[in-house]
Amino acid sequence: MWRAGSMSAELGVGCALRAVNERVQQAVARRPRDLPAIQPRLVAVSKTKPADMVIEAYGHGQRTFGENYVQELLEKASNPKILSLCPEIKWHFIGHLQKQNVNKLMAVPNLFMLETVDSVKLADKVNSSWQRKGSPERLKVMVQINTSGEES
Repeated sequence: MWRAGSMSAELGVGCALRAVNERVQQAVARRPRDLPAIQPRLVAVSKTKPADMVIEAYGHGQRTFGENYVQELLEKASNPKILSLCPEIKWHFIGHLQKQNVNKLMAVPNLFMLETVDSVKLADKVNSSWQRKGSPERLKVMVQINTSGEES
């Protein structure tokens, strides 16, 4: 996995994003031609980064951001500056979601995807909480499946 963290401090967010996107496009160009031409989505993980850095990345074209703590995601996504300056932002929750945090997570403005749901009970709770919210949008959810039969 390639990281642009140290690069972003030296070159700025815009240069780091361009470099990552160029590498993604190079990888796309190398894919076998018999595969569907689906454009990958870059999720910029913004954990521990200030709201101003999210806004700067958004200004350079980044629209999708990820957080792995519900409280930090709720604070950033509800930030008045982010809400007003980043109208097309999409948030991914990328951490382990505990059942007691589902309702908090469903209250996140511009929540786009939940990565991942690892149990039927959690999926049911997410579904009922999202329905209570009454959003016209569907929440995208990745489902984690234990294919090896290992105990977790």
